[in-house]
Amino acid sequence: MPTTTAPLPSPALPSARLRALVRGRADDPRWVGPALMGVIAVAALLCLWDLTVSGYSNTYYAAAAKAGSESWKALFFGALDPGSFITVDKPPLSLWVMGLSARAFGFSSFSVLLPQALATIGAVGLLYATVRRAFGPAAGLLAAAALALTPVTVAIARVNNPDALLVLLLVASAWFTLRAVETGRTKHLAWAGAVVGLAFMTKMLQGWMVVPALTAAYALAGPPRLLARVRGLLVAGAVMVAVSAAWPLAVTLWPGSAPFIGGSTDGSAWDLILGYNGFGRIFGGEGGGMGGSFGGVAGMWRMFNTQVGGQIAWLLPLAAVGLVAGLWMVRRAPRTDLRRAALVLFGVWAAVHIVVFSTQQGIFHPYYVSALAPAVAALAGAGVVALWRLARDSWAWLGAFQLTIAGTAWLAVTLLARTPDFAPALRVVIPVAAAVAVLGLVALRVPGRFPRRMLAVAAVAGAIALAAGPAAYSAANVGRALNGNNVIAGPASASQGGFGGGGRPGGAPPSGGTRPMGGGGGMGGGQVSSELIAYLQAHQGSARYLVAATGSQTTAPIIIQTGEAVITIGGFNGGDPAPTAAQLAKLVADGDLSYVLVGGQGRGGSSDVTGWVQAHGTAVKSVSTDGMTLYKV
Repeated sequence: MPTTTAPLPSPALPSARLRALVRGRADDPRWVGPALMGVIAVAALLCLWDLTVSGYSNTYYAAAAKAGSESWKALFFGALDPGSFITVDKPPLSLWVMGLSARAFGFSSFSVLLPQALATIGAVGLLYATVRRAFGPAAGLLAAAALALTPVTVAIARVNNPDALLVLLLVASAWFTLRAVETGRTKHLAWAGAVVGLAFMTKMLQGWMVVPALTAAYALAGPPRLLARVRGLLVAGAVMVAVSAAWPLAVTLWPGSAPFIGGSTDGSAWDLILGYNGFGRIFGGEGGGMGGSFGGVAGMWRMFNTQVGGQIAWLLPLAAVGLVAGLWMVRRAPRTDLRRAALVLFGVWAAVHIVVFSTQQGIFHPYYVSALAPAVAALAGAGVVALWRLARDSWAWLGAFQLTIAGTAWLAVTLLARTPDFAPALRVVIPVAAAVAVLGLVALRVPGRFPRRMLAVAAVAGAIALAAGPAAYSAANVGRALNGNNVIAGPASASQGGFGGGGRPGGAPPSGGTRPMGGGGGMGGGQVSSELIAYLQAHQGSARYLVAATGSQTTAPIIIQTGEAVITIGGFNGGDPAPTAAQLAKLVADGDLSYVLVGGQGRGGSSDVTGWVQAHGTAVKSVSTDGMTLYKV
């Protein structure tokens, strides 16, 4: 008896795929696809427009990207210079991305900054997909828009710090975890663990701060029985640890010569993980002090203070009320309800980050709160949808919705008042819009007594009241240089409360451009002249290293301009114990180093090294050294 085989579906044409991307899912309303494209377009505009205005932004990381584009060994270790003498004080994943971008497109300001901008745009789109999965397209769009318009999100997209990549990876871990809640499959949990491991490879222990949220969501709502959920979480944890430990273990077992690990006290990656980038950040020891000098005094109101408030605080009240409203809506839902799982995930994510950041005694830069932004945006997007639905059935929830809009508008006006010369009209527009929204929302409870367009007017007015402040601060990032060393979002005047948020021109322009190099090279040393660099190149001879100098503020511009191997004495700010005087003497004896630059504004470095250079070297008087002294050793 003949058999028939069903024909295979023909592959979709590229034009059909493009239409599907713009249109959205088949079961979505027709406005979803265009609205999503609009949100992503806004994010792309904010992230990419005049991207190179900051030059190389943080020259510390730009120098490492230059080194990675010149040397595969330097790329692997995240070394500061092509000679791989010392690494930066962070794990290398973001440097790998920047280094590969520089190899692909040529080293320039644009190739160094592009990966962060693309990571932020990707995070906006992925947050939409994550929130939409649990709460529908409207909540997903609101969450994506909230993330795209969060000032600190835009700021980190326009510099070359690792935080933009961290945010993308954290959102990806949430997406995989919610997929695991949907399917109950361990593979999705394992992927979440792998992504968190990559987050660790980006900013070490800060990448693990999302783990309690992911664990709580799946432990509560995962479909399998409890023991199966526990086994799945153990598998995910094992994968996370394996991915996290891969690079430190490889560095430890490296068979040949390895660079000193910057930021550590003994040259090991493990000391960096637990010390300077670990407990030192929380408790202020291990070189991780100075927390108050950037992010203000630790305490329960730090998220709203002068330094941090304009970066993240705009939607915090809405997110808090939205979390409560969402949990109320799903109070009778089954254990495996995806909405509750998402609320727990983003709620714990936000709570952990707020508690840690608010109490952190060590180094705390305001831009660290970019890791909090996706959770706030998700809770705000889901919260607006939940409050809208609850307000239709309850006067109490209608009142809560109105108070939330009014309170969020009041907070926006308060934050804007800290920069009185910036967009003063907004301090009038936002309260008026909030009043219109509060009055118009009454139509939710008595729709028959008011025209339908009243709700539309209320919705538009509410959007203005909630979004105008952060949107204005985000737009202010575009067209002004940002200091990658301490990124402060918003208008230039906002940086006055955050100890240096504006870019400070210095050094030579990036290749082929006229932008400033950027002022984030480090805290030690001083800028060097083109004359001095030309002298060093002319007299380097067979020496492996062009020069040795204290602190990355001195050496990073040299590395960027020349691509030569340079010894950064003391690492980032001159405080690392490398090289010692004995090590420097050996480098000189072996013919690897002929010149050392001493002086400047370094606040660290070894006095033994300086003393040895002054005792055994000869000062070079024939070249300008900008207040420093060049020694031939």
